[in-house]
Amino acid sequence: MSNRRKQSTTAFIFICVAISTVFFFSDEVSALGVNWGTMATHQLPPKTVVQMLKDNNVQKVKLFDADTNTIGALFGSGIEVMVAIPNDQLKAMGSYNRAKDWVRRNITRFNDGVKIKYVAVGNEPFLTSYNGSFINLTYPALVNIQNALNEAGVGDFIKATVPLNADVYNSPPENPLPSAGRFRQDIFEEMKLIVNFLAHNNAPFTVNIYPFLSLYLSSDFPFDYAFFNGQNTVNDNGVTYTNVFDANFDTLLASLKAIGHGDMTAIVGEVGWPTDGDKNANIPNAERFYEGLLPKLAGNRGTPLRPGYIEVYLFGFIDEDAKSIAPGNFERHWGIFKYDGQPKFPADLSGEGQKKKVLTGAQSVQYLQSQWCMLNPNGYSFSNNTNQLGDNVNYACTFSDCTALGFGSSCGNLDEAGNASYAFNMYFQVQNQKAEACDFEGLAIITTRNISREECNFPIQIGDPTSGHCDHKYGSIMGLSLMSMLMLFMAL
Repeated sequence: MSNRRKQSTTAFIFICVAISTVFFFSDEVSALGVNWGTMATHQLPPKTVVQMLKDNNVQKVKLFDADTNTIGALFGSGIEVMVAIPNDQLKAMGSYNRAKDWVRRNITRFNDGVKIKYVAVGNEPFLTSYNGSFINLTYPALVNIQNALNEAGVGDFIKATVPLNADVYNSPPENPLPSAGRFRQDIFEEMKLIVNFLAHNNAPFTVNIYPFLSLYLSSDFPFDYAFFNGQNTVNDNGVTYTNVFDANFDTLLASLKAIGHGDMTAIVGEVGWPTDGDKNANIPNAERFYEGLLPKLAGNRGTPLRPGYIEVYLFGFIDEDAKSIAPGNFERHWGIFKYDGQPKFPADLSGEGQKKKVLTGAQSVQYLQSQWCMLNPNGYSFSNNTNQLGDNVNYACTFSDCTALGFGSSCGNLDEAGNASYAFNMYFQVQNQKAEACDFEGLAIITTRNISREECNFPIQIGDPTSGHCDHKYGSIMGLSLMSMLMLFMAL
């Protein structure tokens, strides 16, 4: 608004109303949020991550805990937040007094500065791999948290929800179509309780959908169906599905309809594509996936059964090198940004659907010194010390991240010396380049020569900004499970 000439009161009111309408509409159509995980050996400062969110016009963020430093960094940002209660706290939330205390410490004290919208109660607590550990704990925790929110006077605008994996529902083998979707029989009663409670409190159902896992878990899955521009289609009684994301989401809607809640709001808590750790986890595939997903969301195209706006949180924002690799070596590589906050590929996170938009990475990142740990060519004889080398490589990989060395991964084509150097360097970096972390019984030496090879980058880890031992010259130079490494050396 120009201040060069006097505006009439009527015009001023009109403009204010117009601006308010625009902001309200923008909130409604912005389908994009991101997941901010913190399972990393070296984390960017929370304020740096929040600035990254703002620089890339991300308006929503989903957390996996209620860490005070993280939430504090979001204070005054205007970014909408989903805080979380980890699975290991669900039992404690079975006590209403504990739930009220949790809400007081993690929600209401931030009322004036943090835009909290949801509380995630657990994270995929009904995964079959948990063997039922959280089945009887989730519903009581959900009830107590929402009731505590209600009692605190914030329940009308802060809702408790349960992010669930898409394996809580399925279609029968004899009729594998979205319209036949039903909740799993072993958790059917619990799901009815949860859905009924969510509906009673006008809270959304939250589901995590991973087209990548459809490829990873089945060699027969049609490759193009995992993306949004393929030729594979599925016909469901006249409804055509061109991708597994739509089919999966509508299977959920059919499951909800089957128990009387077909109109329930459903949001996607996690969806994304990893960039390393598997033959299908790479940057070209991730870029293809997002180039299909992001314009779809920006256009509010929805799915055949739920056209229009769907609230979605991308997974994830930044790589996490300390995540469990039980699901697969790809688990540490879901980030749109590398471990140091630098973008992997173009994408538009604003919800506007622009193609090939260059992302803004973390600013003023400080790194450890420009040095690497490598196999000492003068201290090792390949013919006499295979077991010694294998043992040391396995040790290094156990306490660092060697997932890039797996079959089909970015460093999967290294020779024996390259594998050893990669493992040694990863351990060296995790240990903050301590001299004793680059010894390995005399098999390793420190070098100031960049030992990265073609597509396989040997990273230098993020430094502590207060340590005084940082190097600003090197950016990200991108970063095998223990079993994979054992197999590798057994084959030699």
